[in-house]
Amino acid sequence: MHHTSARPLARRGVTHMPTNDGAAGRLLVVGAGTMGAQIAQQAALKGIDVTLVDVSAEVLQRAMASNRKWLDRQVEKGRMDRGAADAAAAGVTPMSDLATAAADAAWAIEAVVEIPSVKREIFAALDAHLPATSGIATNSSNIVVSRLADATARPELCCNMHFFHPVLVMDLCEVVRGPQTSDETTARAVAWSRRMGRTPIVVEKEIDGFIVNRILGSASREAFSLLQGGVASAEDIDIAVRKGLNWPMGPFQLSDFSGLDTVLTIRKDRMERDHNPGDVATVAVLERMVAAGRLGRKSGRGFYDYAVDPPAPLPLPD
Repeated sequence: MHHTSARPLARRGVTHMPTNDGAAGRLLVVGAGTMGAQIAQQAALKGIDVTLVDVSAEVLQRAMASNRKWLDRQVEKGRMDRGAADAAAAGVTPMSDLATAAADAAWAIEAVVEIPSVKREIFAALDAHLPATSGIATNSSNIVVSRLADATARPELCCNMHFFHPVLVMDLCEVVRGPQTSDETTARAVAWSRRMGRTPIVVEKEIDGFIVNRILGSASREAFSLLQGGVASAEDIDIAVRKGLNWPMGPFQLSDFSGLDTVLTIRKDRMERDHNPGDVATVAVLERMVAAGRLGRKSGRGFYDYAVDPPAPLPLPD
């Protein structure tokens, strides 16, 4: 395989290729956290045979139970019949042994923690056990594939496939090609996205934040700067963005939804790499929140108190 310039690929219209072109066979998802579990379930909803791998039996069990609960809700709401829900649940096979799971996988998506060293270990293990022609994608929204692909002997078969949380609701997948990603691999990633029922866009070269998070990050940095500067409260900034820009969530609601510890990790990494002064205010606020144990929705408290309905705004910790 060879890598050609981005422009000819764009002319070929890779984002409009047929759904099944280059996307046949079994899918392997590594990491059964929220993202990995939902990526696996979304694929199974479209009839794809999926193996979901995690070293923790407890995490796997929790992932399968969470997906089952989501499917049951779809049945209760009349959006899916019971047979389809049962088939989608059965379409995901949980497994703890990566080597066995990888042996017959046509494509692998890594969705483990946002730590490059851990991801590199997974990429190396996948490279050792996948068939020679199988592609490897990272779901990371922050770590570009060129930081991971050299842990394998197949960098031309590696790319980013960034799905959005919650995967079972959000339609977009950002397919990001690294400097060594082949045209064929990019096309296959697009095809897998479409086979999974998601709309792909191709980011032709690696750039911090890709498309959505780059735009969102600029808005979020400004919001945190306004908050840190005492210009307005988190609640009023959120209201301004919802009512003035017609966004479904304000930046602080979205941060709570994503997990403040996760957002802090990403922003600190970005600040250290890019030295963007706009990230300083964001990191300063988030460090105070995380130190106080306020991680957002998952801990019940973040910028808002989720013990009440509707969630009530909270003052910043000292």
